[in-house]
Amino acid sequence: MRDKIEAILIPIPYCGILGYIVCSIPYYGIKFVEMKSLRKISLVLDCFRPDEPRLGLQSIADQTGLPKTTVHRLLASLREIGLIVQDSNRDDYRLGLRLLSLGGIVLADLDVPRHAREPAALLMNQIGESVHVCVFDGQNVVSVDRHEMAEGSNEIITLEREPSYCTGTGKAILAALSDDLAKALLTDPPERFTSNTLTDQKKLMQDLAGIRLRGYSIDNEERQLGIRCIGAAIRHRNKVVGAISITGPKERFPEARISILADLVMATAARISLSIENG
Repeated sequence: MRDKIEAILIPIPYCGILGYIVCSIPYYGIKFVEMKSLRKISLVLDCFRPDEPRLGLQSIADQTGLPKTTVHRLLASLREIGLIVQDSNRDDYRLGLRLLSLGGIVLADLDVPRHAREPAALLMNQIGESVHVCVFDGQNVVSVDRHEMAEGSNEIITLEREPSYCTGTGKAILAALSDDLAKALLTDPPERFTSNTLTDQKKLMQDLAGIRLRGYSIDNEERQLGIRCIGAAIRHRNKVVGAISITGPKERFPEARISILADLVMATAARISLSIENG
């Protein structure tokens, strides 16, 4: 009985729901689900990404390494409970709107975006640059709140998994962890987004050591050419729970301005951390 549970805990980084969704199995008449089947469900759902929101049966089978018959059975079960939708006029599958509903519930209950909203808006208006807020659940870095500097635009809510090794928020979070924990999160081969992306683990760990010393991270055109970010970790009970960063064209982030902006970002992160501590 130890290998069976009464609820499914499914990692879904695409939806940014702190990386997880809990679905009640007894509600659907299934009392126990073997962990082996649970892992297969996780493999299927992890196939869906922002750049591949719709997938065919063969594609999912190829990515998971599971037989097509198994994938078809899992998709049918997920479709019955609204976690997967099949297009009516084609064979492609996509994530269901029920995930969005569940994600909204989780997002509304998260401490970081709730306590960060006002300080993030204040920082945006203070420096005139876009501000991003991310949460961290111990494994995933998920963007949950963006304050963009654009006419007619203010707060933008997005749920998107962020690569940790090449973003201001991600590196601020990694630097707040021990080297062992940071390395444990960097097991997948890093994608090189630009010529500045740090794909060598030794160089990345050296960068994280520097971040720990100065208290803030710098994304120096590592995710997107022409864009720089400055980030700082958000903590709760001495553990990192998220990060906040500012983003803008490199022309507006010269070396002479970095330290001034960094002080404001770190002060905002500290204010959010204190707000979370005080409830």
